Amino acid sequence: EKVHLADGLVMDDIIECPKHNGRFNYKTGAARGAPVCVNIKTYPVKVDAGKVLVQIG
Repeated sequence: EKVHLADGLVMDDIIECPKHNGRFNYKTGAARGAPVCVNIKTYPVKVDAGKVLVQIG
Protein backbone atom coordinates (compact mmCIF):
# COMPACT_ATOMS: atom_id res chain seq x y z
CA GLU A 1 0.00 0.00 0.00
CA LYS A 2 1.38 3.42 -0.96
CA VAL A 3 1.36 6.09 1.72
CA HIS A 4 2.03 9.72 0.84
CA LEU A 5 3.70 12.27 3.09
CA ALA A 6 0.99 14.71 1.96
CA ASP A 7 -1.46 12.66 4.07
CA GLY A 8 0.62 13.24 7.22
CA LEU A 9 -0.32 15.19 10.31
CA VAL A 10 0.88 18.81 10.25
CA MET A 11 1.79 20.63 13.46
CA ASP A 12 3.34 24.10 13.06
CA ASP A 13 6.27 23.60 10.60
CA ILE A 14 6.43 19.82 11.12
CA ILE A 15 4.78 17.09 9.04
CA GLU A 16 4.61 13.54 10.36
CA CYS A 17 4.75 10.56 7.99
CA PRO A 18 1.51 8.56 8.33
CA LYS A 19 3.36 5.25 7.77
CA HIS A 20 6.45 5.40 10.00
CA ASN A 21 5.73 8.49 12.14
CA GLY A 22 9.02 10.13 11.09
CA ARG A 23 8.89 13.92 11.25
CA PHE A 24 10.24 16.60 8.92
CA ASN A 25 10.24 20.38 8.88
CA TYR A 26 8.25 20.90 5.69
CA LYS A 27 9.78 24.35 5.10
CA THR A 28 13.44 23.26 5.28
CA GLY A 29 13.25 19.48 4.76
CA ALA A 30 15.17 18.87 8.00
CA ALA A 31 14.60 15.47 9.64
CA ARG A 32 13.05 16.12 13.06
CA GLY A 33 12.06 12.77 14.54
CA ALA A 34 12.98 9.07 14.49
CA PRO A 35 13.03 6.87 12.56
CA VAL A 36 14.11 9.42 9.92
CA CYS A 37 17.68 10.72 10.00
CA VAL A 38 18.10 12.04 6.44
CA ASN A 39 16.76 15.42 5.34
CA ILE A 40 14.34 15.57 2.41
CA LYS A 41 14.62 17.88 -0.60
CA THR A 42 12.36 20.94 -0.69
CA TYR A 43 11.57 23.25 -3.60
CA PRO A 44 10.53 26.92 -3.72
CA VAL A 45 6.82 27.24 -4.60
CA LYS A 46 4.63 30.22 -5.43
CA VAL A 47 1.12 30.83 -6.77
CA ASP A 48 0.91 33.16 -9.78
CA ALA A 49 -2.39 33.96 -11.51
CA GLY A 50 -3.99 30.84 -10.03
CA LYS A 51 -1.14 28.52 -11.09
CA VAL A 52 1.21 26.75 -8.68
CA LEU A 53 4.81 27.19 -9.82
CA VAL A 54 7.57 24.93 -8.46
CA GLN A 55 11.24 25.84 -9.00
CA ILE A 56 13.12 22.59 -9.59
CA GLY A 57 16.30 23.79 -11.24
